[in-house]
Amino acid sequence: MATSIHIFDNIDIFNKIYGTFIDDIEYKMPLLDLYVKGNKLWIVTNSNDMKEQPRLNTSLVHFRQGSIKDWEEGDEKLVTHGKLKFNSKTNQIEFFPRKLRKPLLSLRVGRYFGDDHDKKYDIDYDNRFYDFKNDRMIFILEKK
Repeated sequence: MATSIHIFDNIDIFNKIYGTFIDDIEYKMPLLDLYVKGNKLWIVTNSNDMKEQPRLNTSLVHFRQGSIKDWEEGDEKLVTHGKLKFNSKTNQIEFFPRKLRKPLLSLRVGRYFGDDHDKKYDIDYDNRFYDFKNDRMIFILEKK
């Protein structure tokens, strides 16, 4: 089963759904970094200290040691604040969105918890999590 992406409208909805597991690190592990390399997304968490070979041929590559220094080649782009948007019209998350052109990378969202609007929303950069037990990336929208 592949990693799915879940988007929450706000932190209150996230706390309501993950209520009993909110303090468990395996359900709410912070995402340290996100990198875009070609048509692949590299996810960096700090879930174990064991040296392991990530599967570089998949579209979502999970690095569990906290860094990508052993596998980086220099053409990776670090996803920073403001470079991550949720397009509710197409139900996709967009990395490095551009005006009048396609984003650098877009991935389909597995589940969206919130009101359905036909807009693009920024993702709250401080509230990005990885659910290790259910293999999910969790993002919370930044409402203004």
